[in-house]
Amino acid sequence: MKFRSVIITCISGWAMFLCNPGFAQELKDGTGLNSQILWSTPGPGDSPFIQSAQVLAHRNVSFSIIADHYRKPLGIEIGDSVYWSVKRVTVLDFSWAIGLMDRFQLGMVLPIHVEQAGTGAAPLESANSASDAAEIGVTAVNDLRFHAKTILFQQYPHVELRGAGIALDMGLSIPIGDEDNFAGEKGIVWAPTLILDFRREWLSAAAMAGVRMRSGEKAGLADSEVGNQLSYGVGITFHLFDEKLMLGGETTVLAEMDNFDRVGMELRGVIGTKPADSKAMTIWLTASGGLANHQEPLLCVPQLRFTLGVTYTPVRDDEE
Repeated sequence: MKFRSVIITCISGWAMFLCNPGFAQELKDGTGLNSQILWSTPGPGDSPFIQSAQVLAHRNVSFSIIADHYRKPLGIEIGDSVYWSVKRVTVLDFSWAIGLMDRFQLGMVLPIHVEQAGTGAAPLESANSASDAAEIGVTAVNDLRFHAKTILFQQYPHVELRGAGIALDMGLSIPIGDEDNFAGEKGIVWAPTLILDFRREWLSAAAMAGVRMRSGEKAGLADSEVGNQLSYGVGITFHLFDEKLMLGGETTVLAEMDNFDRVGMELRGVIGTKPADSKAMTIWLTASGGLANHQEPLLCVPQLRFTLGVTYTPVRDDEE
């Protein structure tokens, strides 16, 4: 009887071991998980992070610099404690774009993490590792992004005239970033996005919807993974005092496409100005808060985000 009890105990123990998902799969260490999910895009627009259907005039060139600071985008919950794998990040986005034939636009964005802090994946090894030196790197270069936009429909022939527009932006992220420090993907990210906008003299509104399709092995942290995602956003801006003051709001959303069990949203307030009479330069300031349906937000939606951006977009020659 004792021998039978030992056999039953061993079989039961192995069954619990195999059926426990914590043992059945290897824990992810965050390699290839990018904490910067808010993509700025080059070229003209009426909102900082919601694309418009506008493109630059033929052979016109624009550039921008956006400083983005966000806090607590990614954590690991162990017992009753949450350890912030990425606690804070400050990123500079450098963007360039050129217009072609008044209908196409090519651009690229290079994000550089100038300061960041967090425990990384150390808490997975030991809960005490959160206070150890095994933290993420202070600086990092993120993945290089390319954008190719084309106008599909435009009710207004020139930027300053008002009406509706539809465009398609083909985004592509190339993995040159520091994937060991939450500043780069494991592979290529293909991000086609459909854009609709409507503009009047004192009001502009835009909506965009697309996907982020990832190549290669899935990245993740602990026992969760990040795969292909659905992305969309809407924004509205009021243009006041000949655009010396612009006030608006935006929302951007990411959702995992496997089973939509993880959804994250950012709500953003926007203030902007075009200080010069030429209206070529725009200064943006935004503040946002993030919401996610999990304590461990693998979508990397931060609790707080602040951005300050300067964009130079020349007006068309026939409008000067």
